[in-house]
Amino acid sequence: MRLRSRLSRAFVAVTVAATVVLAPAGPASAGIWQLTDGFEPGTNPASRWSPTVVGTCWGPYYTGGLGPPRTGTGFAHWRVLYRPDWCAIGRTIHLSPVVSRPGPIRCSAGVWARLRGQGPHLNVEVIDPDTWTYIALKSVPYPGWTPGYTLHTVSWTAQRADVVLRFAMGATDNGPYEAEIELDDVVVQCTY
Repeated sequence: MRLRSRLSRAFVAVTVAATVVLAPAGPASAGIWQLTDGFEPGTNPASRWSPTVVGTCWGPYYTGGLGPPRTGTGFAHWRVLYRPDWCAIGRTIHLSPVVSRPGPIRCSAGVWARLRGQGPHLNVEVIDPDTWTYIALKSVPYPGWTPGYTLHTVSWTAQRADVVLRFAMGATDNGPYEAEIELDDVVVQCTY
């Protein structure tokens, strides 16, 4: 009987150890919340995105530009000529999982961007609208000529339900050609 008892305890110990080793680490996500914006003309992007212009900027335009959109028929396009001039488009995003879910909520925001011209520089910014300080920031220098769009993302742990998502562009050179940017397919996603 003692041998059987020892074997039973050994079996339980091995089973518990295997369960601890094989169980996934970290909390499981209960869901995903997502917002997308392709700047499609039929959705009136100018009603959602507010421009900021410091100095000389042309745009934002939601059709036109030098190249085709990444997807669909719309995209955001603007140009700036001189350093230190800059322009931006931004909008308030309501992260509804922050209100309805307890615990940490991881969020990310991404945009597909095409930078062209003379010395464009892009910032992908998530801002606290009460203090106007950065929650997340990615600074993207001009990578040199590239034929297509490149994805740029930022991530953060959400502490508040409302944030401002802003894309700012400046010129790092002083003419004679403008810095240009085209943005498409914005995605904000939170997991909880």
